[in-house]
Amino acid sequence: MNKFATGLIIGGAATLAGIGYLMQDKKTYRKMVKKGKKMAVKAEEVIDDMMDDLLET
Repeated sequence: MNKFATGLIIGGAATLAGIGYLMQDKKTYRKMVKKGKKMAVKAEEVIDDMMDDLLET
């Protein structure tokens, strides 16, 4: 359990550092947001297709 908690703390710190870096570099931030939006749309399409397949059976 101790290693798990340590991993969570280190992972959280790394995440905060990464977000802080992205907030400073506006060009990279915009690129990541744009890519994230595209990924969200694709995921939504996949989920819609899966729901349609489930409802058909």
